Amino acid sequence: MRLKDFFIIVVCILIGGAFLTLAEMRTKSIHTAREEMGLVANTSLENAPPSLAFATVAMGAFRGIVVDILWMRADKLKDEGKFFDAKQLAEWITTLQPRYDKVWDFHAWNMAYNISVAIDNTQPEERWRWVRNGYELLRDRAIPLNPKSILLYRQLAWIFQHKIAGISDDCHRYYKRDMALSIRPLMGDNSNAYFDKLAASPETLTEILADEKVAEFIKALRAADPVFQASDKIVPSYLSLQQTPEQFSQQVRDVLEAFQGTPAQENFDIFAKAYQLRNVWKFDIDYMIELNKEFGPVDFDDPNTHFPLNWQHPATHSLYWGAQGLDLASRQGVYRVDEKNTDRIVFHSLQLLYRRGKTVLYEAEGQESQIYLLPDLRMFHSCDRSWRDVIKKYEAIEKGNPKAVKTGHKNFLENAVVSFYQAGHKRKAAQLYKRLQRDHLVAPTGHTRTEYTVPFVTFVRNRMKEELQGVSPQDATEFIINILREGFYLYAIHEDEESAARTSLAQEVYDMYQKEMGIDEPGRMGLPPMPFLRYWAFVMFLNDEMYPDHMRRSALARLQIEQPETYELIIEQGEILKKMQEQQKQPPEN
Repeated sequence: MRLKDFFIIVVCILIGGAFLTLAEMRTKSIHTAREEMGLVANTSLENAPPSLAFATVAMGAFRGIVVDILWMRADKLKDEGKFFDAKQLAEWITTLQPRYDKVWDFHAWNMAYNISVAIDNTQPEERWRWVRNGYELLRDRAIPLNPKSILLYRQLAWIFQHKIAGISDDCHRYYKRDMALSIRPLMGDNSNAYFDKLAASPETLTEILADEKVAEFIKALRAADPVFQASDKIVPSYLSLQQTPEQFSQQVRDVLEAFQGTPAQENFDIFAKAYQLRNVWKFDIDYMIELNKEFGPVDFDDPNTHFPLNWQHPATHSLYWGAQGLDLASRQGVYRVDEKNTDRIVFHSLQLLYRRGKTVLYEAEGQESQIYLLPDLRMFHSCDRSWRDVIKKYEAIEKGNPKAVKTGHKNFLENAVVSFYQAGHKRKAAQLYKRLQRDHLVAPTGHTRTEYTVPFVTFVRNRMKEELQGVSPQDATEFIINILREGFYLYAIHEDEESAARTSLAQEVYDMYQKEMGIDEPGRMGLPPMPFLRYWAFVMFLNDEMYPDHMRRSALARLQIEQPETYELIIEQGEILKKMQEQQKQPPEN
């Protein structure tokens, strides 16, 4: 061998050795990074079932090949519409590769969206079961195994926001109602003091039973009914007893009555509700309190005072999981699509709570309860602040102007001006209009937005005119009747201030249309008399089967007693209309 060749071999060996040394030096940091990102397949899983523990280590290097084959097959079955078969394969994949967040995402989406809508909408309870299966899979199984995956938090929050809080599913009202009925009994008086009691409550049954008085109460329940014997049945059985005591024996009801109002019963009651929130809904109560303080509706008289969020509303659950994902899985200063979408979900959840965040469960004896969602203008401050925080965050990350987010915020403020005005909060509406003039008078292109240079009232009326622009008298009549009908509905559920605001708004829209659209040709373009519109709005409300019969009859009785003059005017208009119809039926005189 020539000396030159020998030298080349030695140099190559030395270079190879240096690379191997460097690779060894980097192994530990790479392995640490893989663990942090959840990419270590053989990481031991705490409290994992034997089947999962075995599957995650037994197949070794071949496990990835098996997962790839199963994944391709599951994707093909999904494309073919065979969702139940795809679900089974997805379960196998999650068992084999529990750290792969995308399969959990696929599995949850498949159940909440594909399988649920494959069931006819005449079976809402069955659809709802699959939607619950979807979000429970992410919440109860996927996230505990992948606590740093922003994708899973985003998908969980999205199901609550879009599938349940939204209106795209035919059965969305059933989902909202069932969810509200499930969580309402756990909310007490929904005050900040109540949440403090929940947080201070013991976390385990052993801890609460250390209180001798509470132990005596539970002992009495166990003696009265064997259902209270099993430790895992005590809390759900107690909550059922509080909500539907008629399902239990007289002996059990006697025990509850004997202890009702005592410190023992009150302490166990708080414990049971906190236990259910922690173990069934998977909430961290301390974190719930943080969100209440940060995002809860504000007192109009004192903006520094926050009330608790409406936890009966699915958008609040969306907010919770989205915010938690950002707290636990975000990467400071790094742009990621999933993180930006999670930010969007958070402020859109707040926007939903602002636009339709007040939950009304109307219950009449012998009838199924009905759910209605009303605007909660108290949520404006939290929604507005969150939106501004997101703008600042992405101005820094994207090194520029997040135009779409800023434009959305401007539109939000414009709509808020009109919403507060229509609700009768004209002072607040005027303050928001000044903000629009201050922050958005000059567009990013440099031109002046002339729509913000007019007086406040003119701006609001111009916005309403835009909605009425080019509208026919028939459409304007329908628009005004719908406003009045909503006013009667608000009156029926005792939202009297908002009801009065709707009545005033209807009159203002009526006057505006008459002046702006009908002044030249009043005979052809003018609207029917306002009493006539009010009468038809009331008749339409009374005949609207969307509202429970008891609600409609109660509104009629209440109007007769509390507003007899309004009632008489409506009846009088009805009589006039009846005579007109009778005259039209009479044959013409010869």
